[in-house]
Formats: sequence, structure tokens, C-alpha cells
Amino acid sequence: MDEWLNIVIRQLILYSLPVLVSLTLVVLLESRLSKTAIPHPFYAILWRGTWLPLLASLAFHRGIIIALPKPLASGVKIATARFVAHCLLCLLGFLLFSWSLAHQMPSGLPPLHHWWAKVLMFFNLCMACLHLLPLPGLLAGECLLISRWREIICRHFNLKHGWIILTLLAASPILDLLLGASVVFPIYESMSSAANALAR
Repeated sequence: MDEWLNIVIRQLILYSLPVLVSLTLVVLLESRLSKTAIPHPFYAILWRGTWLPLLASLAFHRGIIIALPKPLASGVKIATARFVAHCLLCLLGFLLFSWSLAHQMPSGLPPLHHWWAKVLMFFNLCMACLHLLPLPGLLAGECLLISRWREIICRHFNLKHGWIILTLLAASPILDLLLGASVVFPIYESMSSAANALAR
């Protein structure tokens, strides 16, 4: 129990800042594109869809870590903007991670910014790949909502209850086995190797 708690607390420390920065920036971009004002500065992170999936991912030691920002609007254009924002933040994390590898301390563990850069890269990679799921608010889901499958998606993946589905997915090994094994982990491994090569 003590070991489990230590791991969860350590993971929370590592993920807290990159998640806050990522989700806030994604909603700022969404606000700009949808021309919708953000009600308050903490709008992006003050809902169950942010913290419950994140806590479920960490508590069950899952490989895929997810936390959705509270959406301002719906539609393919806005979902595409969120997807692109996560891709750009993943690229930024990659560049920061590569830079941190080139500026490590002579001895001991790497400094905290090294881990935060790595998490920024990995978390946003997870979030970008999450857009392949047929949930409203995600890119694949928004595309399906304008297709002939609209009624099935609306009936089974209601946006109001989407956080429940995401929390269950985050707690289960499904995302690790499907998205992780086929997309996220191979890309992450390639990016980590490229960052090491770039740092030399």
C-alpha cells in the first residue's frame, strides 16, 4: 500500500504541471478559433472529465495517461484545433526533452524540468492519439457525428456522460492494449530515441 501511494504521489507531481499547462493552452487556442470567451481562468480544468480520468490512470498505473479539458464548443473544426494543439505541445515537449538531455547534471538524477519535458511530450502524445476514439469532443467522434452513424454516437456516447466513459477507459487496460500498443508506445519510443540522438 505504501509503495502504491508513493508511486501515485510521484506520478501526480510529475504530471500536474504539464497537464495544467497543456489543457490551459488547448482551451486558449479553442477560445481563439471559436471566438468564445473563456468564463474564468480555471475553466479548462474545473470539471470531472479532467481530474477523474487522470486520477484513474495514475491510480491503476496505466501506460496511457489522459485528462480532457472542458470543451468550449463542439464541431470538427474545433476538435481539429484541439488535436493540432496537442500535437504541437507534444513537439514542444520533444524539443524541451532533447534540450534537457543535452544539459543534464554531471551526476545524480536528472533535474525536475527533464521529467516535466518528457511528460509534456508523452501526455500530449496520449491526448493526440485519444482523438482516434469515437467520443464527442474528440476528432474521430466529431467526424462521426456528421456521418450516417450520428444517431448511434449520440445515443451511446453522450457528451454529458463522456467523462464517465473516459474514466472507465482510463482505469481499464483497454487504452493500453489498443491505442498504446499500436500507436502511442511505438511513436513515443521513436521520439525518445530521436531526442537522445538530437542531444548528442
